[in-house]
Amino acid sequence: MIDLNKIAIIAGEHNVTYSELLQRVAQYAKKTPKGKQTKTLIFSENREGWAYSFFSVWQNEGIAVPVDASSTASDVAYIINDCKPDAVWVSREREAVLREALGYMGLENTFGSEASTPSNPPAPNHSPLTTYIIDDYESLPLADEHPTSILPWNALSEPDNTDTALIIYTSGTTGSPKGVMLSYAALKANVHSVSYDVPIYSEKRRALVLLPLHHVLPLMGSLIAPLYMGGGIAISPSLSGPDIMDTLQRGQVGIMIGVPRLWQTLFVGIKKKIDQTAVGRMLFALCSTLKCRTLSRIVFGSVRKKMGGHIDYCVSGGAALDREIGEGLRTLGLDVLEGYGMTETAPIIAFTRPGDYIPGCSGLPLPGVDCKLVNGELCVKGPNLMSGYYNRPEETSAVIDSDGYLHTGDLAEFDSVGRITITGRTKEIIVLSNGKNVQPSEIEYKLEKYDSLVKEAAVVQDGDMLRAIIVPQPAWASTMTDAETAAALKRDVLEPYNKTVSAYKKIMSVLVYRGELPRTRLDKLQRYKLGEILKEGKGARENERKRAVEPTFEEYLSIKHFIETEKGITVHATDHIETDLALDSLDKISLQTFIENTFGTSVGVDAMPDFANIEALARHVAARKGARSKGQGLGEYQQPEQYSCSLPPAPCPLKGGSILPLKGEGGSLSLPLPTAGFTYRLTSRIFKLFFRCYNSLKITGAENIPAEGACILAPNHQSFIDGPLVLSALPWNKLGEYFFYATEEHVRGRRRRLAAKSNVIVMERADLKNSILKLAKVLREGHRVIIFPEGARTHDGQTVPFKKTFAILAKDLEVPIVPVCIRGAYEALPRGSRFVSPKHIEVTFLPAINGARSKEQGAGELSYEELTKQTQDAIQAVLAHKG
Repeated sequence: MIDLNKIAIIAGEHNVTYSELLQRVAQYAKKTPKGKQTKTLIFSENREGWAYSFFSVWQNEGIAVPVDASSTASDVAYIINDCKPDAVWVSREREAVLREALGYMGLENTFGSEASTPSNPPAPNHSPLTTYIIDDYESLPLADEHPTSILPWNALSEPDNTDTALIIYTSGTTGSPKGVMLSYAALKANVHSVSYDVPIYSEKRRALVLLPLHHVLPLMGSLIAPLYMGGGIAISPSLSGPDIMDTLQRGQVGIMIGVPRLWQTLFVGIKKKIDQTAVGRMLFALCSTLKCRTLSRIVFGSVRKKMGGHIDYCVSGGAALDREIGEGLRTLGLDVLEGYGMTETAPIIAFTRPGDYIPGCSGLPLPGVDCKLVNGELCVKGPNLMSGYYNRPEETSAVIDSDGYLHTGDLAEFDSVGRITITGRTKEIIVLSNGKNVQPSEIEYKLEKYDSLVKEAAVVQDGDMLRAIIVPQPAWASTMTDAETAAALKRDVLEPYNKTVSAYKKIMSVLVYRGELPRTRLDKLQRYKLGEILKEGKGARENERKRAVEPTFEEYLSIKHFIETEKGITVHATDHIETDLALDSLDKISLQTFIENTFGTSVGVDAMPDFANIEALARHVAARKGARSKGQGLGEYQQPEQYSCSLPPAPCPLKGGSILPLKGEGGSLSLPLPTAGFTYRLTSRIFKLFFRCYNSLKITGAENIPAEGACILAPNHQSFIDGPLVLSALPWNKLGEYFFYATEEHVRGRRRRLAAKSNVIVMERADLKNSILKLAKVLREGHRVIIFPEGARTHDGQTVPFKKTFAILAKDLEVPIVPVCIRGAYEALPRGSRFVSPKHIEVTFLPAINGARSKEQGAGELSYEELTKQTQDAIQAVLAHKG
């Protein structure tokens, strides 16, 4: 029996005992629908309330339907339409998305704390939804009594309970998500195997909640299993390094589940520090050779200590872990457990046992699971299998045969003792190393819509990029060479398509194929044959490149060398800036800066893809060398007051600095970033108190700032006190997560020294690239950036046209923009004034804007210009309304 006074959940500085957990779940259960057939959506980021709402569904014997918190309104609408839930628990941050989703379905009037009768009837087959805010637990009284049948204990202890516990949506071969029904018996098979059969989870090991809980792996491994065994959980506020390390320390975490990229980042960062000394390199080589866990833990004890000192198991899932990373982590004394599974198996099929880790091997099957190979494909049968796809019996029968074996779609091998090694994939879905799932048929459909040029298309994975094999329309391409056809397809097909999709769905190259793509009799692509076509095509192109005469003029050689050095790739004259070299907007900014500094001319970032290839770009530069051209594309980077940041007038000493590595394909670059300390935070609170008393400062809409993850705050710029005004609205413990961006003109002399101690990234004219990369790194690490897009203070209290750099960062890095309207600061401290007058000031944080279009705007994503305009329009609307 678990001690009810033991800590069950650690969330920041808030500790929740098992007793309070039980009461909170009972509290939520009073609202959650009851009954075995009721379904409740959970649409939220990771947080305390996620656990309460989830277990309240189980307490009421219902079915939980977790939904990806980053889902678009159309995605949510699809799931609602498919499973027709009875209720939704939603976070405040995702409430607007849910409202939009309900609007798609004619259910917009049913949103509220209780079910209501809409003035307009709901769409056919839909009943009004009861919706609750997942964050309201603090405002609700605790339940008076502990429930008697709650949480995983009774649900997972009953023998062979085949009731459906979960429906988790996963993409299928048709491109539309399918609801995987998982029973309590399937979940029990997983939990008991890693807790009793193999004692990984126990009451002595707390698990880190890091990955999104709508995925079955983190749901099982970082929520259900650790709470079931009494070990408890610690919730990381975000995926940023500081938050992870702080949570590991605070929670004394014993089990951490991550994806391969996380472990790669961790290992590379540690290894870089080890390699800085000859002694470190020698000790690492020694431990790597001896493979002695005890020795490694002694030699590299500081690594484990910095991770809280209690880490027993580093669990990697979602994709194969690189052998070098796995072996490297073990050399550091960290025990790595690698697993293989599917949502359809809840999720484990096989996992490595402690002390039996073999790099690249998925380990032994789950106890009780029978595995066999059919034509090389791994097929599994056992108590962990799903009940089927929700309302899709035909698709269920397509993957589970008459003998009860699930056909995984993966090719595998067994070793002499039964360990499984995955050797390939037969399924269509492409899984990139960043964890993104790409459905190739979805992209192929969009490419084939250009039917005047494209006869058929196939999308394949090449490393970490997507490439298209396109069969051109014979009538159109018959008189052109392959090179000419490819150039036309890049210009007229790939470039228009790439502008409408997320970065990870962009096609980076095209191969012209004159034959027929391999298909079955049912007209399905035989995707396993596409790799050979791609290989032959790349070989032919490489031979063509070798035969071609490379240009030798100065501009081409300089640009070629710059790109090769920055990206670590080989560049040819015929390569296109995007579809061959895969340069994103930040890479183009670097290239633009290089061209400006080297040749005295400017090529706009937006104009770069218009050049047929690198040679054409270089010849353009050669023709204009010496004639600097401002105002093209991102030429605004050269404007003298692009961004400014008002700094506190008092010094703000810091704890120290941190060096965050920026790693690209061709190497790494260490960029120093400031770290806000106590005095910095204290100064901001003093300003807040001053503005509250002196200027009757009013702050509204702070709930619109995402609780987790990176974002960009984009305020209008009225005066020198705008920076402290924005900081006044931010929580004390989050101030260090926010970085300002300022031009060097605004931080000269004493201000420059102050900026280095106040979380200010300075835009340096001589090294613009590093300034932009610092911003990108801050956002990629999950921190936040405050940018004043006007670039200078207002002259009349109104806004001037916003520069679009913040929109480029937001779109390319897929982070939301929070417009911030400052009103009254211009009257309190206009240009030329030296003292603040006691005028009323208001700071309003407006709803976040992301790159996706609304339903009214149509499909696709917003352009940089549209994002910029939406942000400025939102602020101007508030100024006009209140003015």
